[in-house]
Amino acid sequence: MKRYSVYVTPVCDGGSQLMVDVDLVRFAVVVDGGTAAFSCSYDSWAKLRMELLRANVLSPAYLSQAEDKFYRGESWRSPDTVPMTDEQMKEMKLKRQPDQKAISA
Repeated sequence: MKRYSVYVTPVCDGGSQLMVDVDLVRFAVVVDGGTAAFSCSYDSWAKLRMELLRANVLSPAYLSQAEDKFYRGESWRSPDTVPMTDEQMKEMKLKRQPDQKAISA
């Protein structure tokens, strides 16, 4: 089990107007130490929330914080690293990203 920093980034302005016509929310994880990054996009917060609950990735408190930030149109980063198994990574359908700086920016 590895530890990851988790990012939830809305691609919208305050939850109402789209800034770009792509995905509405991006979920990303960066391996503790920044050696690798993985991400996946969802077309709504509801779909991402359902996947997070199903895979049991975030605690209820972190999920609530991420949701609050999302609806304010703000990005959220987990205050500390979150343990995730390889199975959870597969369940979330995360794909390796070539540049973790693009995710954590």
